[in-house]
Amino acid sequence: MSNQLQQQIDNSSEFAEERVARIYSSVGGPLIGWLLDECNRRGQLQKDMAHELRVTSGYINQLRSGLRKTEHISREFAVNCARYLGVPPVVVMIVAGRISMQDFVCPSQEPDEVLQRAFNMMLADPVARASLPADVDSLNTQARQALVQLYSNALGHDVLGLQDLPETVRWLQRAAVIHDESEGCARRGHRDMLFRDA
Repeated sequence: MSNQLQQQIDNSSEFAEERVARIYSSVGGPLIGWLLDECNRRGQLQKDMAHELRVTSGYINQLRSGLRKTEHISREFAVNCARYLGVPPVVVMIVAGRISMQDFVCPSQEPDEVLQRAFNMMLADPVARASLPADVDSLNTQARQALVQLYSNALGHDVLGLQDLPETVRWLQRAAVIHDESEGCARRGHRDMLFRDA
């Protein structure tokens, strides 16, 4: 029995958590682990996978050994990997480290800065400004916050940005679900999963 066939049999009985742990512990990092796992699942040789990814086996070996870093992969290579794995390119870029989780988080700001920005937005609205008292600049922080919250509710959108994080987390969760999905659903379900809640 070939090593690839034996590995496929061994991998078929592993749980999703075990598979993810194995992929993430790959020497070249999670992207290389995921690519090699898919290569093995398909029963391909590494050179065949490299051909589909439009690179050389030597390039894959350099990524695998750490001589080249996955966070420096080109967009074209990321798109080819995404096509090979059946996922959106952004998932590949996250797994490769080309996009970090910090890229999804707004730079930290002091609460006073956030409140002042929202307050200025409210003051710039001529309808809202006409409804405010003349001495609005002398209001304390709690009063400003209450006015901004009322303004936000009246507009029907979040001027303080409090709802941005859940939306970001929802998109990250979608990427994680796609990334961690078992091989059986990987080909069929990614597009459905992306747009199911949209």
